[in-house]
Amino acid sequence: MKQDIIFEVIPPAKTASDSYRNKIADIIMNSVGEMKNVSTLNIPEIAEENHKGEPYYRNYDNRKFGLLLKERCKKEIIVNSVASYHNSKEKFEEWLDESITSYGLKNYVFVGPKIGSIRYPGPSVLEANSIAKGKKVNFGNIFIPERKNEADRLVSKTKSGCKFFTSQILFEPDTAIRALQEYSIQCAEHELRPAKVFLSFSPLSIPEDVSFVKWLGADISKRAEIRLLSSQNIGEESVRIILSGLHKILDFADDGKIKVPLGLNIEYVLLHNLELAKNLVHMVSDIRLPLIVK
Repeated sequence: MKQDIIFEVIPPAKTASDSYRNKIADIIMNSVGEMKNVSTLNIPEIAEENHKGEPYYRNYDNRKFGLLLKERCKKEIIVNSVASYHNSKEKFEEWLDESITSYGLKNYVFVGPKIGSIRYPGPSVLEANSIAKGKKVNFGNIFIPERKNEADRLVSKTKSGCKFFTSQILFEPDTAIRALQEYSIQCAEHELRPAKVFLSFSPLSIPEDVSFVKWLGADISKRAEIRLLSSQNIGEESVRIILSGLHKILDFADDGKIKVPLGLNIEYVLLHNLELAKNLVHMVSDIRLPLIVK
C-alpha cells in the first residue's frame, strides 16, 4: 500500500540572506526529491518565550519559506502557528485570512502555549479551531502523549473540527500507545470518528541533539538516553530505537487495540541530521499503517 508521509522542515534564521535561504531550499528540494512517498512538507513556527510568555521569533516566516519550498518541491505545505501568540483573536483571524488569500495556504497546525499559567492575548487552540472551521480550511493540532488527560484533549479538539494531529517527537512508545488507546475508546463512546494521528520521529546523530530534543519537550527515558549516548554511532542507534517504537505501536494497532488512522511525520530537527532523516523516510515508506478506520 502506498504510504503518504509528512516531512518536517525547519525554516532558516530570519537574519539569513536571500542567497542562503535559497541554498537551504535547494538542499531540501534535492533531499525531498529522493524521498519515497513524501506528500507534504510540515513547517513549524519557531519561537522562544520570555518569562512573560512573549514570543521571540529567531527563524524566517514559515509561510514565506513554505511558498519558497512549494515552488521548488511541488508538495503540499502545512504551516504551524502558536495561536495564543497572536495579539488577539481578531489578529489571529487576520493572519489566517492573509495566509489563505495572499499565500494560498490550505493546511495548518494550531499549537497551544508552553506555559499554562500565563494569560496569553491570542485565542486558545479550541478557539483557533472554531475560527478556522468557519474558513473551511484543513487544520490539525498537536498530540503530546505524556500530557495529563491527553485523550480528553484529543476528543475535544476532534469535536472542534480538528482533522489530524502531529505528535511530539516520539522515543517512548508506551505513553503514545496508552494515549491512543484511550482516545480510540473515547471516540467509540462518543460515536466520533477519530482524527488521523501523524507519529513524529527524528533521528539524532550527536550528544547535543539528545539534549536539544529533550529541551523541545520530547520524552526520552533515562534508559534510552544512556543507550544513545553510550552508542558508538548515535545516528544508527536512534534509528533502531525509532523503528522498534514504531513497530510496537503498530502491533497494538494490528491487534485492534488502537482504532485510529495513523500516519508518519519525519523530522530532522537540525540540518546536520537531514541525510539521516532522508534514510529514515526510505526505511518507513513501505511499512503498512492503519490509514482508514472501518
